[in-house]
Amino acid sequence: MISQPLVSIIVPCYNVEKYVEECINSIILQDYKNWEGILINDGSSDNTLDLINKFKEKDDRIRVFSQENAGLSATRNKGIEHSNGVFIFFLDSDDVLDSHAITTLVSAVSDNDIVTGITVNSKIGNKHIEKISHLYPPKEGNVVYENNHFEVLIKTLESALTPVAQNRLYKKDFINKNNIRFKEKILHEDELWFFETMLSARNVKFINHETYFYRTDNEDSITKNVGERNLESYITIMEVIFEKYSKRLEFKVIASWYMVYIKKIFLDFAIRERNKLSDKIIARLEAALKNCYISLGNEKILSKNNDIYYRTINILSLKSYSIIQKNFFRNPINSFRKVYKVFKIKYLLT
Repeated sequence: MISQPLVSIIVPCYNVEKYVEECINSIILQDYKNWEGILINDGSSDNTLDLINKFKEKDDRIRVFSQENAGLSATRNKGIEHSNGVFIFFLDSDDVLDSHAITTLVSAVSDNDIVTGITVNSKIGNKHIEKISHLYPPKEGNVVYENNHFEVLIKTLESALTPVAQNRLYKKDFINKNNIRFKEKILHEDELWFFETMLSARNVKFINHETYFYRTDNEDSITKNVGERNLESYITIMEVIFEKYSKRLEFKVIASWYMVYIKKIFLDFAIRERNKLSDKIIARLEAALKNCYISLGNEKILSKNNDIYYRTINILSLKSYSIIQKNFFRNPINSFRKVYKVFKIKYLLT
C-alpha cells in the first residue's frame, strides 16, 4: 500500500452556515495530510457557499462545487464522480472529525474494502465536544468480517449495527467496480447504501477508535423534522431491495431478512408518527407490504429469539395497518407479554 494514499473527503453542504466552519476545520486539522476536501454546495440559501469558498482560497486541497438543490444522495454521488482519491470518506457538514480520524482509518485498511471507526453522538461547541453515546458498533471492538456469507448484514439484524454511510473509509475501486451509488430523491438513503455496500464488500473492518462526532443538537436536521416523505422513502427502499435483490438466487435469503429489518424500522416510525401521516400514505404502506412479502423459509441465519421476532414481524406485515398498530412490538422478546404477542400474531389474528 502507498504510505499516504489520497483520501477524498466528501462533504455535502446545504444551509449549514452555523456549523460548516467547525466541520471543515476538523478536516484541515487532520494529522493525515494527503486528502482532498470535496465540498458541494447543494443550493444553499444562506452564507454556506461564501464560507466554504473562503476555505478554498486558504487551502488548495479543498475543492468547491455548487449546484441547484438536488438532495443529499445526488450531492454525494457528485462527490464520488469528482473524487480522485484511492479512498472515499463521507462527512456530514454539521459533524466533525477526531484529529487522528483519517490516519487511524487508513492505517487499518490492509486488504479491507471498508473500514469503520466509532461514531460518537455529541453536542459540539466551539472548543468543546460533549460525548453522549456511541452509534452501535460491534461489541467485539476490533473485528474483521470476511463477509463471504453476508456476515455484516447478519450482524446488523442481530445487534443493530447502525446503517449509515458516513465514518466509513471505502476503497473507491470497490465502489466503482460494484457500481454502487446513492439512490436519489429519497430520504434515509443510508439504509439502502449500507445494504448494497455490505452485500458486496469483502473483508470489512470495524475498529475500536472514536473517529467521528455526530452532532445531535442541529434542530434543522432531517432527523428532527419528519413526515410522510420519510415513510415514503422507507417503502421505496423496501421495494428496491425486493425488485433488485430478492429475486436473485444468490441474494434472496439475506435480502428477504433485511427487508423485514427495514419493515420493523418503518412500522415503528409509522406508529410513532401516525398523527403526521395521511390515510393515503397508510394505504400505500399496506399495499407495499403485501406486494413485497416473501416468506423467510426454513433457513435459520439468526439466533433463536431474533429468528422468532423477525418471522413474527414478517407475518404481522400482511395484516391491516390497524392490526399492525395494535400488535407491533420491538425486539427483544424478553417478557411474557411479548411471548403472548408472538403466539397471538402467529395463530390468532385474522
